Formats: sequence, structure tokens, C-alpha cells
Amino acid sequence: MTAATAAPDLEVRHRPVQRRGRLRFDAILVAARSLLSERGLEGFTVEDVATRAGIPVGSIYQFFPNKFAIVAELDARDTEALVDDLLAAAGRFPTDDWQRETDRIIDLIATHWVDDPSRRAVWLAMRSTAATRPLAAAHARALVRTLLPVIRELTGGLDEEQRVTVTEVVVEMCQSLLHFSVSGGEPNPATVTELKRMLRAYLRAVALDS
Repeated sequence: MTAATAAPDLEVRHRPVQRRGRLRFDAILVAARSLLSERGLEGFTVEDVATRAGIPVGSIYQFFPNKFAIVAELDARDTEALVDDLLAAAGRFPTDDWQRETDRIIDLIATHWVDDPSRRAVWLAMRSTAATRPLAAAHARALVRTLLPVIRELTGGLDEEQRVTVTEVVVEMCQSLLHFSVSGGEPNPATVTELKRMLRAYLRAVALDS
């Protein structure tokens, strides 16, 4: 692989410890999220992020090697926040009313998308280039691992590989339809309602087949 075709570095160069550094780090992420929402991944540069954040461009390069690494950090933070909430929700299983708890999980995931529509821009950007797609897949696998215990409770007759596949379908179904739900700029509650209907029907069918 030549230098011209090498994948960009997606690692954070430095995570600040001091308050001033943390404030700059967060300002970079806020500015990048805003630009990403407005212009898309190809529509801004590191220099634009520096201008929007009101900091020298050299300060950005102290933390991030390129804009792809900034977007990757945004996606990592979005994923981490969702994983934390899903872990709490998964603790309510097993349950006799799995359909109600499944609806609550959908509402929980939807809240992340509705409360911060910029999540859509980050999610889409991570899947739009070859450079970031592998990391996007890794973040999706973190969601799969978090929800897998729930799927185990509902699919006693399936082997582990089948359960992983079912969980992957659930994660992609939720993320893709919630992306669609906010694609017009405003969340569409009807989409969330239909997602619940689809997911309940799918899990019911899987449970019966297992």
C-alpha cells in the first residue's frame, strides 16, 4: 500500500488531562459535529473546524491527525453513551412482558437520535468512506455485544452464532430506521411506532422458530 492510498489514521493522538486541554478537545468535537451536520464529511476541513472552534489549527493536530479521526471520536462517544443506556435496559431481562420492555429499548435508542439529530450525520459519515467503515462496524459490534444477553433470553433454541445474527439484524434495523426517521431534519414519531411493530413481529417469529 502506497502513501497515496494508505488509510488515514483514526486514533486520537492525545487525550488531555488538564482542564484547558479538555475544553479545547471538547470545543473541537462540538465544532466538527456542527460542520458535519451542515456540510457533510466532504464539506469541511480541519481548518474549518479550527475556525468554528476559535482555536489555532495546530491545536487540533495536537489531538487529531485528520478530520476522519475527529468524526471517529464523535461516533465512539455516541456509541458509548448508547451502550451505557442499553446495559441498564438489558438488566430488566428476563421478563414476562418482553414486548413492553422491547418497546422501552426502542424508545431509549430513539431518544438518542431525537435529542441529538447530529447523530445521524455522524452515523452516515462513518459509513460513507472506506477509511471509517471498519471502525463503524466495530462500534456496531459493541452494540451487538450489549444486546446479545437480551436476545439469548428470547431465543433459547438457537445456537450462539444464530443469536449473534439475530442481534446484528436488530441493531441494523434500529439504527437504519432511526436514521431514516430524522432524515428530514425533524424526528418522525410514526417511524418509531412502525419500528416497534416490526421488531416485535421479528422477535416473536424468531422465538417461535427457536
